[in-house]
Amino acid sequence: MVMNYDKDFCENEMFKLHPTFLPYVGDCYEEYKIIHIGESHYINQTPENEKYDISYFKKWWSESCEEVILDNHGWADTRLVLDRYMNEENGKYPIFTNFIKSFSKIVLGKTIENVSIEDKKLYKYIAFMNFFQMPSIYEGMKFWDALAISAKKLGDKDIAYDMWDEAVKHSVNTVDRVIEILKPRAIVFTSISAGEAYKMNGGKYKNENRIIYTSHPGYPFTWWKKLKSLNGKKGIEIFEEGLINIYK
Repeated sequence: MVMNYDKDFCENEMFKLHPTFLPYVGDCYEEYKIIHIGESHYINQTPENEKYDISYFKKWWSESCEEVILDNHGWADTRLVLDRYMNEENGKYPIFTNFIKSFSKIVLGKTIENVSIEDKKLYKYIAFMNFFQMPSIYEGMKFWDALAISAKKLGDKDIAYDMWDEAVKHSVNTVDRVIEILKPRAIVFTSISAGEAYKMNGGKYKNENRIIYTSHPGYPFTWWKKLKSLNGKKGIEIFEEGLINIYK
């Protein structure tokens, strides 16, 4: 039986305002109940071609801001991103591919060397959302870095801190509500900055054994390299050790 959680999700104010941020929940989520939490979506602009600066996003917490979503053609649409990943031959998305490889190896007992389009469909066992309930202002840039650069361009660094605080508050509350609804067996943060923001700002489940805090799977220097922020371990090591502790 495929569960539909949307009615409960849509009671959350953020998802009412921004339905493209609704979590993806795979058809087979109930079997292993694992939620993958990334850092953020981002929009298709750079500091050089900025249309929506940080001051625009002051209204993000109270208005739908449909124009920015329409302008960016699915860049900030959680479910569309996952649909593209699973159903397009050229949908690489290493953040999902490396997640799937470790999940398959540890939980399913199947080693995958090169992920095929069929292997991508293993994401049907996973739920996914991004932590920050607002897109990063610049393409491919970390959430805080984009805020800081846009604020600097406006000559007002305080606006970046204010926006960060507002974003973290709404994001922690939203993630906690999603966890309450999905009741996951494993909660995996694949962003050090998102994980730290959740832990440092009152995340309800921050100290539970079912949480794995690791680095971004999308880059060799964050996934395959030993990191001081992970006590000298690789991101993949932290992830796979966490899965073993929860599922074995």
